[in-house]
Amino acid sequence: SISLYAVAIAGALGAESVDYCDVDPDRLALAAELGANAIEGPPNGRLGSYPITVDGSASRAGLTCACRSTEPGGECTSVGVLFEPDTPMPLLEMYTRGVHFHIGRAMARPVIPDILELVAAGRLHPEKVTSAVVRWDDAPEALREPHSKLVIER
Repeated sequence: SISLYAVAIAGALGAESVDYCDVDPDRLALAAELGANAIEGPPNGRLGSYPITVDGSASRAGLTCACRSTEPGGECTSVGVLFEPDTPMPLLEMYTRGVHFHIGRAMARPVIPDILELVAAGRLHPEKVTSAVVRWDDAPEALREPHSKLVIER
C-alpha cells in the first residue's frame, strides 16, 4: 500500500508522469486509476531513469531495479522489508551516479499538515488506497482477512 500512496502523492504534487511496476493485477489497476502508467511484470534490471524511485517490493529484484532506475543525484527509497541477511545492492553504480538511498520508516509527523492540505484541497485521495477502516474492537477479526491497506481507528 505504501507504493500506491507514493503514486497518489506524486500525482497530487504535480509529477509529470509516474510509472508503477507490479505483478498484482488489483494493485496495477489501482495505480492506473491513481494516474500512473501501470507496468505489468516483475521488475527487471532498469525501468528507466527517474529522479525519485520507491521500492515497495520487498524483493532483491525490486530493490535492485529501483536503485538502478534512479537518475544521477536522485533519491531512492525502500519501504519493503527484506528478511534476507545478505541482500546485494548495486553500490558501485549508485556511488558513481550519486544516488541517495533511504531505507526504513518515514518520519511522517512533520509532513502531516502538508498531506492534510492536499486532502482538503481535493488533490490527494488516500481513501482510494485504503481497503477497510474498522473500529479497534473489530481489529482481531479484520486482521484475519486479506486487505491491501487496513486502517484501525480507536
